[in-house]
Amino acid sequence: MISFKENLITIFDDNLLFLGLQGSYGRGEAKGTSDIDPVIILRKCGKEELLKYRHYIDSIAEKDILCGFIASSEELNAWESGDRAQLILDTQPFYGDLSSIIPPITEDDIRRAVQQDACAIYHATSHNILHARAWSILPSLYKSAKFTIRMNHYRKTGNYIPAFKDLEKAVCERERRILNSQLKETEEEAFTLLEWASDTLLDM
Repeated sequence: MISFKENLITIFDDNLLFLGLQGSYGRGEAKGTSDIDPVIILRKCGKEELLKYRHYIDSIAEKDILCGFIASSEELNAWESGDRAQLILDTQPFYGDLSSIIPPITEDDIRRAVQQDACAIYHATSHNILHARAWSILPSLYKSAKFTIRMNHYRKTGNYIPAFKDLEKAVCERERRILNSQLKETEEEAFTLLEWASDTLLDM
């Protein structure tokens, strides 16, 4: 990450406001197949900046596992506040300070993040049960639920736990099964996920 940071400073100079790392590498839970998810915030982020960054990505060995997020500070400030709160909390800083770029996270931001994510999971799971019946999509919904469980735990306790392996110790058995991906690709487990999403919404 050090050489990555130095290269971005060379490429963007004083246009670079912030560099962080989110996802499994940021949480210290990366595996051999994990993507690298940098968060890059620029003063200005248009076509020229994106093409510069793309050119740099193409030159490095990690290009096939590099994912992440890049935007201007204005765009980040215009983001839906719940999504922005999730991004801020899940990002480990390496250069710059997000608190100097965007407003602090509020209780309403946290609530909105939980509500919108639980709604999306409920809708997708219900639609799948009624129409698609493609149980193979359940793992992607479990993955989304992990982030919602983490944010909801923060909403209820004020304790943000970045690593899922640590979060498992602080939640109930049903949520622990979701965090461990112990649910199977079956209709019964789809109903388990749907009930969890419903309970999360009704508890808001």
